[in-house]
Amino acid sequence: MQNHSANLNIMTKAVLSAGDVLHRDFEEIQRLQASLEGAGKLTRKALIRANHRLIYELTEARPNYGHHSTLSGNIAGKDETRKWLISPVSGLENFSRGNSNWVVSLGLEHKGETINSVIYYPCTNELYKVIKGDGAYSRHMKLRVAPIQKVEDFVVAMDFRFENDKTTPGNLEHLLRSFKQIKSTGNPSLDLINLASGKIDGTIAPMIDPIDIAPAKLLLLESGGLIYPLNGTEGLLSSGFKGFESFRDLVLNHFE
Repeated sequence: MQNHSANLNIMTKAVLSAGDVLHRDFEEIQRLQASLEGAGKLTRKALIRANHRLIYELTEARPNYGHHSTLSGNIAGKDETRKWLISPVSGLENFSRGNSNWVVSLGLEHKGETINSVIYYPCTNELYKVIKGDGAYSRHMKLRVAPIQKVEDFVVAMDFRFENDKTTPGNLEHLLRSFKQIKSTGNPSLDLINLASGKIDGTIAPMIDPIDIAPAKLLLLESGGLIYPLNGTEGLLSSGFKGFESFRDLVLNHFE
């Protein structure tokens, strides 16, 4: 990636540091799957340690910035225009079950808008970086969404948590049959990464955490993807730009 910023370098150092610690804990959790209680306790400790590591690294480098963590909440900084968005483990349920579909997700917000993202996938050693207006990259490769146009050719990642009266079994079956294939990682952030990388063509996530998802949303937008709110502001749907309108209209017909 050619255009590095000081903040992006700070973020990269922080996610790599936290990710290395988390990966060691994750390997231990995989060994403890016979004991859900033991895995649960280690998960909580790992999450707290990673959150502390991220906040320490970021605050050391930028003491005036605020931060909003999915674990510890919102802390205002002296610079009220800038805030770190911290998700120590995006895909926490996967992490706690020894499933590798989790990432360390970090964003920088300026005046309410996410302008930088760094996401680290420790189990594959993939590192994603984004500067708003300058594109999204995996290591040194620029990311672009797949140019699939027909919805019936879409491979879609779908989160199956629903709180909507319209989503009956029959209605849901009709929606699922509209696509070529359905996948689910159990992690909406990772689904957006896969969409941005051209590995899938659409995502449906009825329930999201806005802090957790913000860095991956910027990654997708900078890769040429589009996003539309679902269930008011509680969820989102997304796809590449070519088939977006058809995909959006089909999904909204089943949700709203």
